[in-house]
Amino acid sequence: MGKEEPYIRLWRELFEKYLGWESSDTWSEYDFEKLSEIIFSKTNTRLSLSTLKRLWGKVQYKSTPTIATLNVLAHALDFEDWRAFKKRIDKDNLGAERSAYEKPNSSLLHRHKLLVITAVVCAVLMVLGITKFVKTSVKTNKYDATKEIFESRVVSDQMPNSVVFNYDASTDPANEIYLQQSWDSKRTEKLDKNKKQHTSVYYYPGYFNAKLVADEQIRKTASVFIKTNGWMGIIDKNPVPVYLNADSMNLQDGMGIKSQTFVKLKGSSVLNDAWVHFYNFRYFEGASGHDLDFETTLRNTSGPEQSSCREISVEIVGTENEISIPLSDKGCIATLNLSLGREKIYGKDHDLSAFGCDFNSFQHLSCSIQNDHIKISLNNKVIYSGLIAQDIGKIVGIGIGFEGAGEIKSVKLGNRQKIIFRQVFGK
Repeated sequence: MGKEEPYIRLWRELFEKYLGWESSDTWSEYDFEKLSEIIFSKTNTRLSLSTLKRLWGKVQYKSTPTIATLNVLAHALDFEDWRAFKKRIDKDNLGAERSAYEKPNSSLLHRHKLLVITAVVCAVLMVLGITKFVKTSVKTNKYDATKEIFESRVVSDQMPNSVVFNYDASTDPANEIYLQQSWDSKRTEKLDKNKKQHTSVYYYPGYFNAKLVADEQIRKTASVFIKTNGWMGIIDKNPVPVYLNADSMNLQDGMGIKSQTFVKLKGSSVLNDAWVHFYNFRYFEGASGHDLDFETTLRNTSGPEQSSCREISVEIVGTENEISIPLSDKGCIATLNLSLGREKIYGKDHDLSAFGCDFNSFQHLSCSIQNDHIKISLNNKVIYSGLIAQDIGKIVGIGIGFEGAGEIKSVKLGNRQKIIFRQVFGK
């Protein structure tokens, strides 16, 4: 991060003191999301999670943050801008000490650097107040959110689908504007500031929060809801997936795909890491992340010679986040990841052996949420129970994925009062 690095490190020290949290070495995805919200509440500008992770050294990035990002950091500590923040640091008779920080490493200089950082933090905290920072001057921000427009419109009810984004970023002080289509930062496109419309193709159904991004800051968000007309089957493939027709999906005793059909469409008899998903996206009125009962009966029908782990992923999608429940062959539970909204539980460092299955028979999976408590059961045995940190919002979709071939016998969704959706498959 060049010459700004010493100041950025000092800023981090100060803001961590302000937060009063545990060491940033232990921060999770949820903590960075919360950090983004705190900075937004203080500055009215939202920094992306990737930007915050780079600032905290969680992601390798050698370039210096833009001046717009640095100004937001300064605003978060109630300084007018980044220049004012640096001026205050230098004013505390520490400018000369900072130059020593940038010299080549040695054990003596390393100890000296730590003393310098500690001295700077203490000095600035004494001036600003440990938990309340006094404004050094009137804060200015050229960005005016009221003048910026970002809206979305889904074109059709078919897949793939196009979404038209109407935007106006002509008054934005940033030099470059980007559209992030979903949570996946890889799906980002550069926009022309002088134009008003942009169209993107979505190959999968779902509920997405598209973002208008400038100078690594989220300016505006727009919901994109791409529904399905009942159930839809999709084989994952880049760059364009394969859409299943009704004959391929409708099995004699359920909904799914036969191994021979999958092998024919994929062109290989080995189905490791080859996934097919069955989606149903619409508003399930009455079902939400705080009052939910979900059940499904299913199995992976691939042979071990086709798919070693024979994984299954069951997703309950809300407007704010999703619950993703994994199942697999008993020998592969270390590869599983359980997602409960913001919370991620990884099989690498948690015992998820209860999520292992014998796919010689159908598996009955259920998930219920009441009073912020989630319970997951497999074949009527509780395999996970605990508090859920985030309400995933209104339920808008169900997704069931198989590594290889699979079959679904039934799906049921409801709340404490009633069954909202129920379907039993089979001819």
